[in-house]
Amino acid sequence: MDRSEDSAVSLSDGTASAETAAAPSAGGTGKAETSELERLAQDERIQALQAALTRAVAQRGESKIHTLSDALFNLIERGFWRSGDKLPGERELSLVLHLSLGTVQAALRELVAARLLERRRGAGTFVADARELGSSIWHFRFRTLDGRNLLPWASKILSIDEISEQGPWADFLGFAPSYIRIRRLNDMRDFKVYSEMHLDGPRFRPLLDVPYDLLSQKNIRIFLHERYNAPTFRGVHRVLSTTIAENIAPLIDVAPGSHGLLIKALGFTFRDQPISYQTIVVPETPYELEILG
Repeated sequence: MDRSEDSAVSLSDGTASAETAAAPSAGGTGKAETSELERLAQDERIQALQAALTRAVAQRGESKIHTLSDALFNLIERGFWRSGDKLPGERELSLVLHLSLGTVQAALRELVAARLLERRRGAGTFVADARELGSSIWHFRFRTLDGRNLLPWASKILSIDEISEQGPWADFLGFAPSYIRIRRLNDMRDFKVYSEMHLDGPRFRPLLDVPYDLLSQKNIRIFLHERYNAPTFRGVHRVLSTTIAENIAPLIDVAPGSHGLLIKALGFTFRDQPISYQTIVVPETPYELEILG
C-alpha cells in the first residue's frame, strides 16, 4: 500500500507538502523538462485539477490516492478531458501536482480498473475511446432465416420529450425532477421494433435540441459518450414475453394484445452507476434475435 494513503493532500498554500520530497527527481529536472512543466502548469485542465484537489482537501480529509482519483474522475466527466485525449505522463503529474509518483500511479490504476482510462503500450494513458468501448453494448440485431446474414434496418426517432412521470425508469435511475424519454422505431422491412430510452432529465436536457434526423442513425450510447462524456460500460438485459399494448401496437403494425417480447436494457456508467433505462418491444417474428454485449 502506498504510504500516501494515510494522509490528505496539502495543496492549499501552493507549496509542496512533505510528500513532495518523495516525488521522482531522477537527479533533478533539466531545462527542457522545467519548460515542459511550466507549460503544463498553465494548462487550464491542470489548473482545474489543482483547484479541485484543493477544494477536496478543504472539505474532507481523504487519502491522496482517492482524492486525486476523484478529482480526475469529476473533471473527465465534466469534459475537461474527452474520449481519446492523452493525459500528461505520471512523472509530470507527480511533479506539477506535488504528489509522489506512487500516489499518481495508484490513482490512475483505479481509473483504469473502472475503464475510464486505458493504457496504450509505448504511448501513454488515454481517456477511454467511445468506439473502443464497442458499439455492440446492447446492440441488438436480427438474422435472416438461414442465419447467414443480418437483416437490413432503418431507424426513426419518434420523439424526444422531457417528462416528470415516475415509472420503473425512476426506480432504476433514481429520483430526478424530470427524465428525458427517447421514442424510437426500427424498421426491419418485414416487421418493426419499438423502443423507449429514459435518461436523467437535468443532465441530458440538451438532447431536446438535437435534430431527430441526426439522432435517428446514431448508436445513442456512443452519441451520449461522444457528445456528453457519458459512456455506457456495462449492460444488463432482461427478456420476458409480453402482450403488446394498445398505444404501441399501431406503431409496429400488429393488433393490440398480440404476443411479443419485452427487452429491458439497463445501462451502467462510471463507478457502475445507472445511466439509461431502455425498453424494447419486439413482435412475434420467425427471425432470430441476436443481442450483443
